[in-house]
Amino acid sequence: MWERKLMQQVLIINRLIPERDSSSALGAISGVTHDGQAIRFEGSDQQRINLHSLEFQQTPLLLLTDRLFQPFSDVWLVPADALIAIVPMASEQIRKLLEQGEGESLIAAVRDQLSADPGKE
Repeated sequence: MWERKLMQQVLIINRLIPERDSSSALGAISGVTHDGQAIRFEGSDQQRINLHSLEFQQTPLLLLTDRLFQPFSDVWLVPADALIAIVPMASEQIRKLLEQGEGESLIAAVRDQLSADPGKE
């Protein structure tokens, strides 16, 4: 039987900054969440799909991930092998909600949707 595993973290990302190494390869992306938390999306030689998915995204954006670590008190880290998904919601719509102070409400609504039983209405 298949185990249903949900993306457990919901983030609103306000800013993304691609970081290139000395050979101009995309090595990581740093960013800032809607509440001012620093976040870093890691890449590896074998896995850069998350970086390529984020590199040209317009912000703010709503992002889901199954793995999020806090190696330092002021930095979140998404490892290269984490599963991420960008919620298809217009940046301008997210921006308006943030301006109205509704960022946490948006995150809560997405979490509720993710935890809802698909068999129930």
